[in-house]
Amino acid sequence: MAFVLILVLSFYKLVSGQWQVTGPGKFVQASVGEDAVFSCSLFPETSAEAMEVRFFRNQFHAVVHLYRDGEDWEYMQMPQYRGRTELVKDSIAGGHVSLRLKNITPSDIGLYGCWFSSQIYDEEATWELRVAALGSVPLISIAGYVDGGIQLLCLSSGWFPRPTAKWKGPQGQDLSSDSGENADRHSLYDVEISIIVQENAGSILCSIHLAEQSHEVESKVSIGETFFQPSPWRLASISLGLLCVALCVVVIRMTIVFFKSKGKIQAELDLEKIHKQAELRDARKHAVEVTLDPETAHPKLCVSDLKTVTHRKAPQEVRYSKKRFISKSVVASQGFQAGKHYWEVDVGQNVGWSVGVCRDDAGRWENNVTLSPNKGYWVLGLTTERVYFTFNPHLISLSPSTPPTRVGVFLDYEGGTISFFNINDQSFIHILTCQFEGLLRPYIKHVTYEEKMGTPIFICSVSWGSEREDPA
Repeated sequence: MAFVLILVLSFYKLVSGQWQVTGPGKFVQASVGEDAVFSCSLFPETSAEAMEVRFFRNQFHAVVHLYRDGEDWEYMQMPQYRGRTELVKDSIAGGHVSLRLKNITPSDIGLYGCWFSSQIYDEEATWELRVAALGSVPLISIAGYVDGGIQLLCLSSGWFPRPTAKWKGPQGQDLSSDSGENADRHSLYDVEISIIVQENAGSILCSIHLAEQSHEVESKVSIGETFFQPSPWRLASISLGLLCVALCVVVIRMTIVFFKSKGKIQAELDLEKIHKQAELRDARKHAVEVTLDPETAHPKLCVSDLKTVTHRKAPQEVRYSKKRFISKSVVASQGFQAGKHYWEVDVGQNVGWSVGVCRDDAGRWENNVTLSPNKGYWVLGLTTERVYFTFNPHLISLSPSTPPTRVGVFLDYEGGTISFFNINDQSFIHILTCQFEGLLRPYIKHVTYEEKMGTPIFICSVSWGSEREDPA
């Protein structure tokens, strides 16, 4: 009986020109820096091409995106959504539309709705957008010696909402500690917890948990007796009365301390290396698709399959474009002005290359421009004299432990950093800091010896789960 009643009501709505709006559900979950998609449909299927379709937030007049008279009315949007929305209308004739909201931030949390209106009827659906951000892998460091023990400090950043942080003992038991969380200007939380451990505490775990995501990240450190060696100064003071014996003791002790310190330094270097590799894994979680824009390429640079740039001896015949570089450079079609983004560039054995980002308004008609932040460029490069360099804002010479043939680039717009990684040995190369403004685009410069054209430079496909893969 109920099924028949539903059929009757649906038939009545169809005949009378009425319909229902189905939204994406009760909740939509999104990650900071990524995109969210809101899909809305009419039931029964009805063309919405001639309708007004409005996506709003909290209140009907708070416009996120507006479609009316067959076109998008961008000037009606609230300022914080301009340039961040895309209405997918491929199936609008069947009553299906999707809104893509780009570069999600914590401030986007709230109630959203879609509203369809024809000349005789209107209906809406609502849902709640929930936002989360998974922070960095915890970094454990030694803060100092306190009350006969060692104070450990655990730091992590970029979480939302507020996470739970705690120390765990060797058997997984919770340990009491001091903790604190601070929100930055983008409402992301930085976590800091500390603990004092005694000799032979064993393995200590720093755990950070995001309850709503059922997500937990951990870092572990082992505290052995090496960290609690007595000070050489104490031995020296005891032996002051016996000059000859003291001299021997001090010399022996200094030798022991030297080798143990050397071991500690190596351990700390190994821990730092592990941390940098963890940073690379974390960066790869923000991998994005990057394609080159041929209209920006110098005439001597040939762009193929939107991924590969090849240097030619003779310039090509290209159409005029005010976007085209006069230097041997090219930028991507994608631009970023918020969020975290990662991509990789295979530079091969070439010399005379630079990779990184540049401001969209950086001068493209300047030849031999200095690739400095003062000019709107943040790059890592290799000169034709085989010197690795960057600018910040002055020239800095770099010495990677392994010459990179594949470079990872990680842009954290709100964090104000761009990091470069050597994918060959999974190592960190350098980081540049700046308070970014405006649109930034991935940038490649390809300069070679005139007699040697070199090999192509190309954008690589990245999967953040493939950290152990060999570079292509």
